[in-house]
This record gives sequence, C-alpha cells and structure tokens, in this order.
Amino acid sequence: MTSTPIRHAFAQLDDQPFFFLTNGEADFLARLCDVLIPEDDFPSASQAGVIDFIDIQMNGGYGQGEGLFLEGPFAQGTPEQGFQLPMTPAEFLRAGIAEAMKSLPDDPEQIVGYVTALSKDEIALGDLSSKLFFDEVWKLTNQGYFADPIYGGNADYAGWKMVGFPGAHAYYLSFIDKHNRPYNQPPMGVNHIPGGDGAMPLIRHQTGGKDNG
Repeated sequence: MTSTPIRHAFAQLDDQPFFFLTNGEADFLARLCDVLIPEDDFPSASQAGVIDFIDIQMNGGYGQGEGLFLEGPFAQGTPEQGFQLPMTPAEFLRAGIAEAMKSLPDDPEQIVGYVTALSKDEIALGDLSSKLFFDEVWKLTNQGYFADPIYGGNADYAGWKMVGFPGAHAYYLSFIDKHNRPYNQPPMGVNHIPGGDGAMPLIRHQTGGKDNG
C-alpha cells in the first residue's frame, strides 16, 4: 500500500507530526474512515479531522489504557462485556492496522468491499478479530466526527452542521419563550471564538510521538 502524508484538519497542527500515528498508519485510517463517512455535501471523516482525533485519543488516557484492568488471566469475553484484550486500545489499534495494511487494496473501488469484509470478521488479522478492529475504528470515527472540536475532530463543526446540532451555547434566555420555532444559530463549541471553528488550543507533544517516516 502506498503511504502519503495526511494533512491535519486544524492549522495549529500543520507544523507538528502526529502524536501517536505514523504517516502510514494515518493514511490507512483515512482510507477506512472515509469509507465510513465519505465526502458529500459535508466533509469526509479525514477532512473533518477524524484522524487527528484518533491520534490524540491514542496518545492520551483512553489509548494508553487508563482505568482498564490489564493483568491476567484473560478469559474469552462476550460482546456484552466490551473490551476484553490483554493490550491497551492504542496497542490493539496499532496491531490491527499493521495486519490490515497487508491486505488493504490500492484500488479505491475495492476498499468499500474490504471494509465490509472487516465488519463481518472475514479478513485475517493474525490473532485479532477483524470485526473487533472494525468496531473500534467505527466507534472512533463517529466520536471524532461528532465530538466537540476541542478534542481534535469535527473541524469547522462539520458533524454538527450535518445533523443540525447548535453545540454548546451558554445562554438561551432570549429564546426561552419562543416555542416551536427553528433555532438557526450557527454551531458553537466549548472553545468557540466568534468567526472561528471551535478548534482545540495549540497543543504540544506529551510523549515525543512516533517516527513519522
């Protein structure tokens, strides 16, 4: 699979490498995530910063397994029990990407079928379940596209504009008595600055990141 640099969705990050992902891993995730949320009247997943969101999550508490019990023995769990693996989410994602990159087709027209096969557990990923890997990527894609932009995704409020969600307006006093009327205010995030896109504050590496070659 040919690896090409993935552009950050937020200008603050343009001069920084990814925190966790390599460029090859970011390229792979962009191909998958853009199948799950393709570009139409709204940006695709990668255009909306989903890869940045995943990168930050994998480098943070969630990806590093904070709050997870990671000591054995590890019995076979049920789907209802959630994450039941002897690795952190970041380790699982990286291992899954490494296996999946071996069989990801270069032809864009074949990638939809490949992602469908992943979701049905029909792709060999070594000792990993391809469905569990797909479910993790699908979950992170949804979170990155629709979470507040302060977490690194939903650039320019793409997800909120898609579903008509106004976001985190602090005051509604002037609208309290206006029932059953459209609320036509533009989206606002936690970090919203008038005229801005609600993007995250400028952030720096916490762990030094990976070699992004």
